[in-house]
Amino acid sequence: MKRTKWELPLAALLVGTVVLSGCSSNSAAATTQAMNVTVKVSQAQKGLIGKGEIYTGTVTPSETVNIIPKMGGKVVSLPVDIGTEVKKGQVLLKLEDNDLRNNLAKAQADVAAAGAAVKTAQDSQQSGMVSANSGVVSSKNGIISSKSAIDQATGSINQANGAINQATTAVEQAKTAVSSAANNIKQTTETLSAAQKTLTRTQSLFQNGLATQAQLEQAQTAQATAQTANDNAKNAQVNAQEQLNAAQKALVIAKKNLSTAQSAYQNATSSYENANSGYSNAQKQLEVSQSTSGIEASQQKQKQAELNVNIAQDALDDAVVTSPINGIIGTKNAEVGEMASTSSPALVIANLSTVNTLIYVPADQINNVKIGDPVQVRVTSSNILKTGKVKNISPLDDSGKGYPVKVAVSNADNKLKSGMLADISFVDASAKEGIIVPSKAIQTIDGKSYVYVVQKNVAIRKQVTLGKATGSQVFINSGLNDGDTVITNNLALLEDKNPITVSQ
Repeated sequence: MKRTKWELPLAALLVGTVVLSGCSSNSAAATTQAMNVTVKVSQAQKGLIGKGEIYTGTVTPSETVNIIPKMGGKVVSLPVDIGTEVKKGQVLLKLEDNDLRNNLAKAQADVAAAGAAVKTAQDSQQSGMVSANSGVVSSKNGIISSKSAIDQATGSINQANGAINQATTAVEQAKTAVSSAANNIKQTTETLSAAQKTLTRTQSLFQNGLATQAQLEQAQTAQATAQTANDNAKNAQVNAQEQLNAAQKALVIAKKNLSTAQSAYQNATSSYENANSGYSNAQKQLEVSQSTSGIEASQQKQKQAELNVNIAQDALDDAVVTSPINGIIGTKNAEVGEMASTSSPALVIANLSTVNTLIYVPADQINNVKIGDPVQVRVTSSNILKTGKVKNISPLDDSGKGYPVKVAVSNADNKLKSGMLADISFVDASAKEGIIVPSKAIQTIDGKSYVYVVQKNVAIRKQVTLGKATGSQVFINSGLNDGDTVITNNLALLEDKNPITVSQ
């Protein structure tokens, strides 16, 4: 290591002091306090020793999210600042939302109105179905009643036709009887006339003594018999005429009854047709009343109103912007009172709980690298030593720089910052963790190894047992703890409990 101009004389002076001290324990120099030495330090850290070539990469967040509001608006709350650690779901900013709340209230009122319309449509359908069912029953009863009237009128027609037939027969029979009676009257009249003539002649003959009493009596009996027969014939004619009149009246009545029955039949038939038509209309009305189209239309309006509520609620929710990840605020481009834009990020969040480092591995080494391979990650400028793993390997060479290999490193303590340069070296899969320090922190005296540990601005020399050494690093098997601060320069100027000043 290159020494400063003042370090060489100082080293010579200290060496001289040591020699003098060895020559005389009673010398005044022995009681003189050791000179304060300015030193550089490194932290002993638990990790894995890398092997082979060391690659350099830049630390980047595992996630970087631009927070852009879904809507523009005035910022009314912004409870975070650059460097603030945030959790997923934590509120980052709020926009003015008065109009959005009013829109939501209106949409909710529309849902209530649409629900009432659905209830009205359902009630209307129920009422229509009751009315239509009543019409179906009424028209069905009308069909039954008119069918019964048709049957009754048909019976009356049949009965009237029977009566007509009977009356017609009776008229014909009465006419025959009248005709027969007229013939009988004619015959009995002729007989009576002949009997009277015979009686008159016989009486004349009897008076003149030309006829006997017996002949006179015989002529009288014949005349009386003829008279009786003629009277009977006339009575028969009168009876036959009366029967004819009665039969004709019965025929007239039967025809009137037939006409009445036929009229009743026509009326019953017309009623039946009307009842059938009414029944058909009632069934159609029932089908119409059973239709749910009106209810479905109202329900569709209700769904649309509910969708509008969801849209209004989403818009209101969008006025509150929350973090999509765990991370740290890296950029802040908005303040309370300013208008947030939908075209540029108001905040930028970086997730540094795990960081990535991109290195480029040459073609002759890339096939030795596998996803999941352990690596050592060292940021020399900040004395940070961590273990990571290969996250992914690109199969495409990047313009001759090598094949991109991304390394993921856990960073729960947030010591690794975006933009830091890190040295990456691959580690054997069988490698075990141990305490690692820079090789230049080791001082060897008489075959023994020592390191100087900083304790309250004093260098404390500790003997250590060395393990595997690779390049600029060495394992400490014993003598050091994880986190001890070791001195890495001016070891020759130090002694145990030497006061020191740590160079920044």
